[in-house]
Amino acid sequence: MSNKTVIRSASKDTKSFKELPELRKGVISEAPNTPIRANYAVNSTANFLHPQTQNLKIKQIAEIGKDARAYILEPDAQLGTAKLAFFRPGQSICITLNVGPAIVTRSFTVCSSPTRSLDDEYMIIVKKSNADFAFDYIISTWRKNTKITASAPFGEFYYQPLRDCKNILGICDNTGISAFLSMAETICEGNLNANLTLLYAARKENETLMSQRLDELSQKSEKLKIIYVLSDEHAYKKERGFITKTIIEKYSPGGKYSIFVNGSTELYNRAIPQISELKLQNKFIRFGLNGQIENPASLQNFPEQMRGLTFLCKVIKDNELIATVPCSTEESLLVSLEREGIPAPSRCRSGECGFCRAKLTSGNVFIPQGVDYRKLSDSGYGIIHPCVSYPMSNLTLTVNS
Repeated sequence: MSNKTVIRSASKDTKSFKELPELRKGVISEAPNTPIRANYAVNSTANFLHPQTQNLKIKQIAEIGKDARAYILEPDAQLGTAKLAFFRPGQSICITLNVGPAIVTRSFTVCSSPTRSLDDEYMIIVKKSNADFAFDYIISTWRKNTKITASAPFGEFYYQPLRDCKNILGICDNTGISAFLSMAETICEGNLNANLTLLYAARKENETLMSQRLDELSQKSEKLKIIYVLSDEHAYKKERGFITKTIIEKYSPGGKYSIFVNGSTELYNRAIPQISELKLQNKFIRFGLNGQIENPASLQNFPEQMRGLTFLCKVIKDNELIATVPCSTEESLLVSLEREGIPAPSRCRSGECGFCRAKLTSGNVFIPQGVDYRKLSDSGYGIIHPCVSYPMSNLTLTVNS
């Protein structure tokens, strides 16, 4: 007996599908030319969660350490922001600064819990830096009620149960403490179902930021454990030295666990070789946004003959040449544009988010290993991320509006 294949279909459905294009054309032709004024619920939710900008102002300032301050931000209703956008613990906001003629952006991880955003408060930490004038500018100029323009929350450095292990070993220094403080606050509230063991690296005990709050949280919840690793002094119940493979294995949770690392370039340079010796699968290792590269000329594969040189970059916007900018080989193209007052879009400043993506029409750039997050298709069509691209010749760059 031969096999038979029987296909059954609904003729009415097929007929309706064929008539759909003509029906659509009729509906479109009969529609009024005036814009639709209805504010649908889905659009309202999207605009709330992902606003183009957030207009904020400083509600409160607190000294939290040597040359470090915590800023509590609230929405500026007078400028159109009635509520703060919600976020996940570990995400950041990007703040735009006008420093003289320069237009610069800097990203700050929100260190408070998302619950506080429901009460219209974000908290960020700013510490003076010899390597970044923007942080010094903030500390010297921001006062209560200072108005601030910020982005919606962004970033992928947060716990995701479908992706990460429930047991997390965190590694940070002062630069990366904000993300883990937000996670700790959320765990303690019962809104994040994870266990966090945090290795906090610092030179001395009195140089750690928000350690008192971290200790309070760890006493409230068995899901939190804080270990301080001090490189320059001995202290009671503190580890001495640097974060090594031995230290990581000593405090690592039993069974499977994820490693979250967030901090300075120095911390990354020390921690990455130690973590690689653990032979963990890559999916269990997460790195936070490392921000602007401080000394690109010291990186592996940076062309030695290009140190200290300056090239010219023609900047195209909306099909017009808007400026010719001098660019140092040891400064990212994004920084060069900002220095000249060109409002180039940016957020993470780490090569990851792609918000600053631009087209390299001519010329050559150096992109350090480990920060090239471009899609293969983008790379093939000359798309670069200016925040991690360094000029190696005269070039022409088309930036987004």
